[in-house]
Amino acid sequence: MTTDIIKGIKETEYAAEEKIKAAQQKAKDILMCAEQEAVHIIKAAEDKAIQESKKQLEAAEKEANQEAENKRKRNNELCQELKRKAGEKMEEAVNLVLERIVSMNGNS
Repeated sequence: MTTDIIKGIKETEYAAEEKIKAAQQKAKDILMCAEQEAVHIIKAAEDKAIQESKKQLEAAEKEANQEAENKRKRNNELCQELKRKAGEKMEEAVNLVLERIVSMNGNS
């Protein structure tokens, strides 16, 4: 009878040790899964951040290009206006120079 009790205790201890080992293995498996999932979550977050950054960069480049194009157009308009005004003044300047040359030569 005593041997049966000791045998029962040993079997119970062995079963407990097996359950502890199984629980430890399960904990390791859960931890490994959690680490892998964390890696995937981080990678997804990084990819999303990169995509958002690319979108923002593209939008900023588009806006900058549009602004540059608007400024180029405005500068071209200003240049054309200056050329037009210079053209208008050219005849007046030529006449003024000719007048001075004639009056200088006429006074000599």
